[in-house]
Amino acid sequence: MTTPLLVVTDLDGTLLDHHDYHFEPVLPVIARLKQAGIPVVANTSKTRAEWLAMRANFHDNRDAFVTENGSAIHFPNSECEVLGKSREEILDLLAPLRRDYQFEGFADWTNTQVQEHTGVSKEAAERAQQREYSEPLVWKGGDGSKQSFRETLQREGLMTLEGGRFLHVLGQTDKGRPLAALRRYYGPDTPTVIALGDSPNDIAMLQQADIGVVIASPIRDQLHVETDHRLTCSTKDGPEGWAEVLTQLLDELL
Repeated sequence: MTTPLLVVTDLDGTLLDHHDYHFEPVLPVIARLKQAGIPVVANTSKTRAEWLAMRANFHDNRDAFVTENGSAIHFPNSECEVLGKSREEILDLLAPLRRDYQFEGFADWTNTQVQEHTGVSKEAAERAQQREYSEPLVWKGGDGSKQSFRETLQREGLMTLEGGRFLHVLGQTDKGRPLAALRRYYGPDTPTVIALGDSPNDIAMLQQADIGVVIASPIRDQLHVETDHRLTCSTKDGPEGWAEVLTQLLDELL
């Protein structure tokens, strides 16, 4: 399909409220986008199972989506392009590092503990544990040892991204890397990409977009993004900010 605009969005803290995951303010805007034939691509740290379970709430979204911080692109034709490493490889590389570094991850926790760390339901926690290409960690050491940990992982072909709640360990990818494939898929004429995010792990995506939108956060200072492209910031948090800025952009661009 060809589309003049392509919306690529983070979920937690952006499309979904950081505290209680509400999303009602975005629904009228998503309806407007759907009527205009503009895809809304979720680009998230969440798993494939998590987004598949929730996307019907967003006017039955069936567009492409990206999971686990740029690790895999899932296209509407059911094809999947993997950009990262498998979770099994990641866990194997993390195992010996426990001797020198203090951290816990999803692989260490029961479903109840995942609920406690994320604040989601039992069913949602089960879907969050169905990871394929990454491992979210809670860091238990100091900032100095965290930097050493990151450098060690880099030498092993892995990288880390700071999300809203966790330190994500994954292959050499990020949320910006899938945008080139998404442009090709929704071409052949290159669509204008609007990307929205609120966390450090969204910076690469915002830098690769034609229009980057920084969503205000209730838990951190405004995200600083260096880019040669257009950048704008919401005045409201989470889904209210998402709806605020996209409404302004659609009024301008359509």
